Amino acid sequence: GKIEATAAQIDGHYDMALCSLSYHHMPYTSKMKYLRELKPHLDNLILFELDANNDLPELQTPELALSIYQSYARMIDFAFQHDAPVEVAQNCVDRFLMTETVSLLTQPRGERNDYHMLRSQWLDLFEQILAPDFTRLCDSSCYEDEYFGLFTIHYGR
Repeated sequence: GKIEATAAQIDGHYDMALCSLSYHHMPYTSKMKYLRELKPHLDNLILFELDANNDLPELQTPELALSIYQSYARMIDFAFQHDAPVEVAQNCVDRFLMTETVSLLTQPRGERNDYHMLRSQWLDLFEQILAPDFTRLCDSSCYEDEYFGLFTIHYGR
């Protein structure tokens, strides 16, 4: 679930937090806030994320448009390259990928439903909030081509 919905209930200490959807669907300032709140409760934090600059650019900027084009166009290509029936691929695109794309293209920061960040932006955020108590243990590409990338970052005590 989203960390905003569960942060107040976190109690005790945990070996690991696996963050994918819990952190990337919120603006940068919220990521900072909830990462600070989660830090004392963890030994390890692992993030799986799309390498895209969809969080910090403002609405109607070339930077945001290029990032959306590079990441979402590639995901749409992947949906139709799969051996699923065409109607399944169309539903995936129409109900998921296009919903996020339209949100990114029409809603200002703070109202969007998606906020992917570049790997370098995540590394800066983690160094700012987690260091020196945590060390980067892994920074690895899970998939990467000329337009699209998925990565994993692991910080631990």
